[in-house]
Amino acid sequence: MRGNRLAVALIALGLAVTGCAATTTASPGPKVAPAKIEAIPGKDVKSVTLTEQADKRLGVETTAVVAAASGTTVPYSAVVYSADGGAWVYTVTKPLTYVREKVTVANVGGANGTEAFLSSGPAVGTTVVKTGVPELYGAELGVGK
Repeated sequence: MRGNRLAVALIALGLAVTGCAATTTASPGPKVAPAKIEAIPGKDVKSVTLTEQADKRLGVETTAVVAAASGTTVPYSAVVYSADGGAWVYTVTKPLTYVREKVTVANVGGANGTEAFLSSGPAVGTTVVKTGVPELYGAELGVGK
C-alpha cells in the first residue's frame, strides 16, 4: 500500500515537472509593436506605419480620390472627424504608411450617403484609406498606450 502511494506521488511529480518544463521552454519571442508612429517635421500630424500583420488584422482597404463635378469624392468611410470638428482622410505615402490630410467635406451623398464630396483635399488619383480609418486615427493619437 505504501509502495503504491509512493509510485503515485512520483508519477504526479513527474507530470508536474514535465508540464512546467514545456511551458518554460516555449518563448513567444520579442514583442513587435503593431504600429510605428513618427512625427513629420513642420506638420501637426504624424505618419503611421503598420506591420503587415497589423495591416491585415485591421483589414485596411484603399481607394483613389475621384473627380466630381464640384471637386473630388471619396467614400464617406474614408473621412474621420477630429475633436475640433475638422475632417481628415488618411493618404497612403508608401506601402503600409499612412498620413492624415485635412479635407473639406462640401456634401455627403451618393447611394445611401456613402460618398463624401470634397471641396478641398488630396488630388484626384491620390490613394486614401477607406477601411480601418478609426484604428489608424487611434494609433496616431496613441489611444490605448
